[in-house]
Amino acid sequence: MTRRDAMPSSPRRRGRTRWYLVTPLIGLAIIVAGVVWLESLAPEVDTVDRRVEGVPPLAMPDERACTRQTGEGVAEELRDAFPQGGRIGSTQVHLCPRAFDGLGVTYVGEVIGEVLPRRGGAWVQVNDDIYALEVGPLVGHREQDGFNTGMSVWLPDGLHQQIEAAGRPGRRGDVILVRGTLHQADPDDGGGITVRAEELEVLAETIEIDDPLHVPQLIVAIVLAIAALATVAWSRRTARRA
Repeated sequence: MTRRDAMPSSPRRRGRTRWYLVTPLIGLAIIVAGVVWLESLAPEVDTVDRRVEGVPPLAMPDERACTRQTGEGVAEELRDAFPQGGRIGSTQVHLCPRAFDGLGVTYVGEVIGEVLPRRGGAWVQVNDDIYALEVGPLVGHREQDGFNTGMSVWLPDGLHQQIEAAGRPGRRGDVILVRGTLHQADPDDGGGITVRAEELEVLAETIEIDDPLHVPQLIVAIVLAIAALATVAWSRRTARRA
């Protein structure tokens, strides 16, 4: 080991190394703070006109879960109390699917994703969460209230043709009311929970949700673009002089 290697690093070098480590953290903190600030300035959208009218109340508002210890008892209790053809919610079905297996049900929700035609009909994903029935797609209002929830629905020929469009970011799909039979493990859907519809009614047609102009975000984007172009021009000019 040489004498130079054995010498401790100078305070100036240690300070420079520390600065190299701290600078990225400061930059990251500034970026996060900027994102939060811009999000707080996002324009609010009135969601009153997004509420779907004509949705019947849930036949059993309480959501009860089946467990290994109480599953059979809870399922039988729910089956006995459920009115034939009553409206179900996807959350309560997923919590205790055996309670509704084989029952005639009503299900309301927004068609999302794609309509998947098959021989004799089509499969659709139907969501019945708050974004589907009350406030519309998240992109239009940014009101986070729970998760997306829904179920798969089989629509025989003559029913799926009534659907104009499925939902996606910036568009609410047709909100439909279907009556049919719930299956806990449908073999045609890979053993998934499905509703095999026999009747369909469109409660609300598809609508486009315009994302409002976020002026502060636009200004920040323009300033950052100008700064980036100025940095590139300065670096090229410096390179020519070198």
